[in-house]
Amino acid sequence: MAQIQREQIAAYERRGPFWGRVTQFATAGALIAGIVVSLLVFSTLASLYPGTGAVKSTPAEQPAEADVRECRRVGPVSGDGLGYWWHCAVTVRTWDGREVDTVVGHSVVTPKDRGRSVEFREVCDEEGNSDCRYGRPAPRIWALAVAILGLLRVATVLLLIIGTGFALVRGVVGVPAYYAWNNRRGKRTT
Repeated sequence: MAQIQREQIAAYERRGPFWGRVTQFATAGALIAGIVVSLLVFSTLASLYPGTGAVKSTPAEQPAEADVRECRRVGPVSGDGLGYWWHCAVTVRTWDGREVDTVVGHSVVTPKDRGRSVEFREVCDEEGNSDCRYGRPAPRIWALAVAILGLLRVATVLLLIIGTGFALVRGVVGVPAYYAWNNRRGKRTT
């Protein structure tokens, strides 16, 4: 650890205080760009899954049918990730006879699906059908993969945020002062 500190302090001093700080701020900027890119990539991968997202058997997916009304295209960069995606207004007829008007994204349905009933699934998390999700039939293994992908997204973004914080602190105070403070703090706790 001490060797890494010496190397980083030496690199900072070779650049000088101004360019050493600029390098740290550039590193923070690159990490922020990494956060944005990773969020877009993870969102794109998650958008490929057309199902309801139900991983466990309770609440159970129930059969439904959907009629596509109107669609709008989003992209090339959106909450669905990279690329062009369809968000479509649909009327869902559920297994218990209800009709629900909702909008589904991620190109679960497209304008090509207009004029025919589309096989759907419904998952409601609360009693009284107040919090429901809709999608096409899909194997549960894909829902599990999307859930794991979500955990990876959170871990990646968290690590990048922590790295950005370190780079910003080192940019503000300078690398030698950062390590001097860190080493003093470490001696007090032992």
